[in-house]
Amino acid sequence: MVASTKAYSGALTFGPAVGVERINNRFNVDLGAIKSLYRFDSGVTIGGVAMFGDISFHDIPGEARYEAIVGYTPIVLSSNFSPYIFFSKGAREYYSSKSSVSYHTATIGTKYDLTAKIYLDTSYRHRNTNDISWESNLYSLGLGYRLSDKYTLQIDFGNTQGDYRSDQVMFSFVTRL
Repeated sequence: MVASTKAYSGALTFGPAVGVERINNRFNVDLGAIKSLYRFDSGVTIGGVAMFGDISFHDIPGEARYEAIVGYTPIVLSSNFSPYIFFSKGAREYYSSKSSVSYHTATIGTKYDLTAKIYLDTSYRHRNTNDISWESNLYSLGLGYRLSDKYTLQIDFGNTQGDYRSDQVMFSFVTRL
């Protein structure tokens, strides 16, 4: 009996993001994030993200969120269309004496190449926690521009509905290694 293995080169993406979120049309949150994903040639994706929010409104504390991500991007017949699905488990920590809470998310989306350099990235994310009443649905639309094979700029516009409402914009710089 012979067993063979195949090594996959995969793709590692890594990059920072900055933005702002308007919560319940009352106050702004300055956002920062760093995200890294490794996509195996099989389509399986693993990674993580750290997000930070600075709130300058009364006594509301800032927060940090940390997520572990696993997902899949199926191999499709069209090279300019890439659907994806991600699941994450996260922790939300406050910059105060409030205790942290855990949550989970499910995201479905797709990237669609408009040209060789420009693409659309649309997604829907459901987030929920059992620790507090914090359930939301985020709808987002992103526009990306490939500076080269290794570097991409992306702008995302999002709208959150659920236990709170918000609008957000994020700018990302993504490096593909």
